[in-house]
Amino acid sequence: MHHGTAAATVATLLTTALALAPTATAAPPRAVVVPCGAVLTSSVRLAADVGCPGGNGITLAADGIELNLNGHAITGPGAAPGERRDVGVRVRAQDVVVRNGTVGGWSIGVLAGTDPYEEDEEGPVSAVVRQARLEGNSSGVEVRREGDVEVRSTWFVGNGLGGYALTGGRLLVEHSTADRNGSGFASFEVDRDGLVVRDTAVRGNSGAGVACGTDGHAVLERTTLQRNGVGLDAFLCSARVSDSAFVWNGRHTSAYLVDRDTVEVTCTTFTRDGGPLTFETEPCATGGAGVSGTMLPWETAPR
Repeated sequence: MHHGTAAATVATLLTTALALAPTATAAPPRAVVVPCGAVLTSSVRLAADVGCPGGNGITLAADGIELNLNGHAITGPGAAPGERRDVGVRVRAQDVVVRNGTVGGWSIGVLAGTDPYEEDEEGPVSAVVRQARLEGNSSGVEVRREGDVEVRSTWFVGNGLGGYALTGGRLLVEHSTADRNGSGFASFEVDRDGLVVRDTAVRGNSGAGVACGTDGHAVLERTTLQRNGVGLDAFLCSARVSDSAFVWNGRHTSAYLVDRDTVEVTCTTFTRDGGPLTFETEPCATGGAGVSGTMLPWETAPR
């Protein structure tokens, strides 16, 4: 065999072997100990709990990074509604992920968007929170102007307020549970889809399961509201409810509406517990067991 032919044959074999070899996957980041106040610019997997007696927890400051709590907790000094504004996880970048652990004991567990207590405009920020537990915070997740947070497969337990979208923020909650909070979820001054709760159980909250305040909006889809003080509380805002269930709430709905505010209900069921509905209902158009109806300003429920 000529040397040129042999070299070509070897090159062909190497090329074929490389083509058939399995593609290497990036190893997960090595577990590390992270101190309170850390500002992360690369993905991190926690090796231990982060306990913070004061100050803030962790800031995510680079696009696309992931904070894998790795079963650990980021714990603050304790929930404190009012003047104190400590934050467990602050989102200051886009497309970041927080997952697989607990954020608890903070004024705000996870915060995204421009904070009205600060002067600087941050620009758009976004995050996904999944397979997490927000527990014992004054507010579990808050999303403000230019912030966008999606929460999936997560528990909100024992917070003053589970999740809050306000002043232009956007919060989507899917396949999650809000259990025994002061209130489950709320919105204030947000766009039409500023608060969306989908395929979620909202139960045992002493106040409202879901609430919208002045110029807010709430969308509930395939969601169960059970044993809350009020299932849905609408004050000077609008809401859309579809394919959901209201079960044994102290009151199913409470509203004060004006002008163009409406509460639209489609194919949703209500137990007899929870008081009479304050708007006309009709059978679901699909022939299902639920009812449909629209609450207008002149039909508002007493508060």
